[in-house]
Amino acid sequence: MARPNRALVLASATLVGLTLTLVVSQGMMGAERPHYADWTRLNPQKNFIRSAHPEAKDVYVNAAGADAALTRSFPFPAGSELVKESIDTDTLEVFVITAMRKVPGFDPDNGDWEYGMFERGDDGAFSGMWADVGSEMHQMCVSCHTNAAANDFVFLSYAGD
Repeated sequence: MARPNRALVLASATLVGLTLTLVVSQGMMGAERPHYADWTRLNPQKNFIRSAHPEAKDVYVNAAGADAALTRSFPFPAGSELVKESIDTDTLEVFVITAMRKVPGFDPDNGDWEYGMFERGDDGAFSGMWADVGSEMHQMCVSCHTNAAANDFVFLSYAGD
């Protein structure tokens, strides 16, 4: 049976002039592509590399950060945004979206990256937040991403050659 089209606003936040709004529409053929799916997809196929995000993943980068990611030209410019969809391997549904965006002056000691996490609820809608500097969530993200300091705190092993 066909489901009616409906847009779900997953998250919207503005900081220092940057806004990231994640939107998914669901229609007759299942989930349609959210706006960030039109960005550069960094993994050539589903990424199953085990990490802090253990499920299948697709990773997208916006136009501001695409050149840095693809050519490994660091640091990423201000305004770069990366979105990682964690996908349930049984249902193939996105159940968590993690994101990072480069915000000048946000956290200079850690590449000025702001981290966000948005989880799908039982109703299908996503909710979450961007982490404040020094928060437990921010510290958790930083503790892992410092292992990629040479790549401006961004893991790129899934992006292929």
